[in-house]
Formats: sequence, C-alpha cells, structure tokens
Amino acid sequence: MKGTGKVVPWLLVTAAVGVTAIFSYAFMKAHKEKTSAGIVPPTSVDSDIRLTDMDYTEIQEGKPMWRIKAHEAKYYEGEQKTLLSQVDLTLFMENEREVRLVSDHGLLHTGRKDIELWGRVTARVPQGYEVQTDKVYYEHEAQKIRSPSPVRLTGPQVDLQGNQWHYDLATSTVSVEGEVRAFVRGLSLVGTGK
Repeated sequence: MKGTGKVVPWLLVTAAVGVTAIFSYAFMKAHKEKTSAGIVPPTSVDSDIRLTDMDYTEIQEGKPMWRIKAHEAKYYEGEQKTLLSQVDLTLFMENEREVRLVSDHGLLHTGRKDIELWGRVTARVPQGYEVQTDKVYYEHEAQKIRSPSPVRLTGPQVDLQGNQWHYDLATSTVSVEGEVRAFVRGLSLVGTGK
C-alpha cells in the first residue's frame, strides 16, 4: 500500500493537465471560428500601424486590380491583417467595368489579398444591380464575391431576396440562392377567371 500514495498525486496532476489541454483546445477553436466568420475579436495589443483616410490600389502586371479606401486602417503585422472602418472597395474588371462595395467595417488579409466586409454592405455591379447584405467575402485569387448572409438584389426590372449571393468577376454572373423570392416589374399575370 506504500506505492498507492505516490500514484494518486501523479494521477491528479495528469488529470489536471488533460483538463487544461481540453479547455485550451476548445478556447482556441472558438477563437479561430469567430475570426474566420468575420468577427474580429478585440485585440489586447494595439496595431503596428494606424492610418486615417487610407487609399490603396492593388496593381498586378501594371493593371489595377482593386482600390480600397477606409476612414481608418489598423495593420497587424504578425497576423498579416488590416482592420478597416468605413470601407469603400472598388474591384476593377475587364472593359473598364467595376464592382463597388461599401461597408461599415472590413478586414484585408494582406498576404493573400482577400477582403471581408461587414455591417450594412452595399454592392453595385455593372449590370445595374445593387445588392444589400450584412457580410461579403472577396476572394482575390478566384476573382469571386460571395455573401453567406441574407441578401436583397434590386435591378432595373427585378427585385430578388435570398439567403446568399455570389458574383463571378471573370464572367459577370450573379446568382442568388436559398429561399429566393422574386418580383419582376412590368410583368402582368393574366388569370383565367375561374
């Protein structure tokens, strides 16, 4: 029975380490999910660089790809992210066309050049449509915009509502998906009277 007195403390220490590891994993996973969902947790460390009235144009092979303006930009070098407020983003397309997005907040992933926008997002696309939603993601390499949030798309002859929206800059195609409701102007339905 002398040996059991030494085993019990080791079992308690091992159990404590295991519980700490589980809680640490759960905390890290929750933190990662919040950040990837576009919810930027308040940081305890101030930004490395802070700019007001930022205006930046991304140029590739001599062509402007996008231009981003923000009332305030806070750059976090270690995370390669720039937190933005009062954002105005213009995405340049072929044939001098462009998509313009405006939002309350944004996050520029400086390494991969993807951009997240949230808070009263409005997008205007070349076909004359305007999209209103709460959250938008621009994927730079894929040249696509998507919104996983409910959207309202209005245009010259149509008003659409749905659960998500996609826009492909290369093909200029728009799609609204998920419980779509449509109102088409100028369309008259003739009933049979029965």
